[in-house]
Amino acid sequence: MAYLYKRRRPSIVRNFWVYRRLIALAMVLGLMLWFIWANNQPVTVAFPFRLGSLSSSLGLVILLSALVGAIVTALTMTLVYTVKRRKSLRLRGGDEGSELPDDRPPADYAAKTTEGFSESQWS
Repeated sequence: MAYLYKRRRPSIVRNFWVYRRLIALAMVLGLMLWFIWANNQPVTVAFPFRLGSLSSSLGLVILLSALVGAIVTALTMTLVYTVKRRKSLRLRGGDEGSELPDDRPPADYAAKTTEGFSESQWS
């Protein structure tokens, strides 16, 4: 039998869709590089309680502060989510909602029943 699969021609749109995350990452990194280059003013950041100081360009300082803010926000949201989840599990643990109803057949009901194939070869 002949080979029936017909190979598709390469498409720029299909390649863009396949590599969309990589292309988006390259665009974001390029935008960050342009931001650092455009804001090339020298700046000195003094930390509180005399912990030190940092001298760098303005663009780099702004991006680093945004990165620190994003990390702190992610950690805070994780902590809040964990506390809420533990509190809801503690409140739910006292409920007896997992009891089985009374009209349920016993666990070995299927083994004791006489319905079905009574003269089977395998029993």
